[in-house]
Amino acid sequence: MKSFLAAPLLVIAFAGTASAQTASFKCPVNGTQFTYKSAAFDKINTATGQDGNVCLFASTSNGKAEALRVHWGLVGSVDAQGESFAGGLDLKALWPLKVGNTFTSTVNVVGRDGKSYTSTVTMTVAAYEKVTVPAGTFDAFRVEETKAGSAHRNVHWWVPALAASVKDSFPDWRDLNKTIVLELTSVKAAAR
Repeated sequence: MKSFLAAPLLVIAFAGTASAQTASFKCPVNGTQFTYKSAAFDKINTATGQDGNVCLFASTSNGKAEALRVHWGLVGSVDAQGESFAGGLDLKALWPLKVGNTFTSTVNVVGRDGKSYTSTVTMTVAAYEKVTVPAGTFDAFRVEETKAGSAHRNVHWWVPALAASVKDSFPDWRDLNKTIVLELTSVKAAAR
């Protein structure tokens, strides 16, 4: 019950940190714990720091612990291939977040299969809207990520008050005809 109540209190505490039209980049306060759920898996991310434009988390997903690096608060990676992809995106062009900000970037990476591939990615701040997830209702920037030649897209709902996404939608890597929706179920503020 404590975690469920922390989300509204955290939103009130940070309410003055962003305007309705723009938001500056920041990472969550160290020790803040975010719990997410989807039909495919559960995830707990605990903020552990910042490395330049990368938010650092200790992440546990279905019992597996990983170091998660989230570039510009939007695109995460837990392995060399993901890090190469996320690091190749010029996400700085989106910040401060403002509806209409967009960029297209070509990324060259080596996949898990050892083969090189090129991907042209467009990211757009599509809207500033209310989003409701199990943890509550939040004002969020909806950031859409598309790859050239693909009908699939990733969507991130980034909340300035939490400095984190509360909802992510992306193709299921096991079956591209399905979509995984990961939603925030609770936020536990960092211990003081």
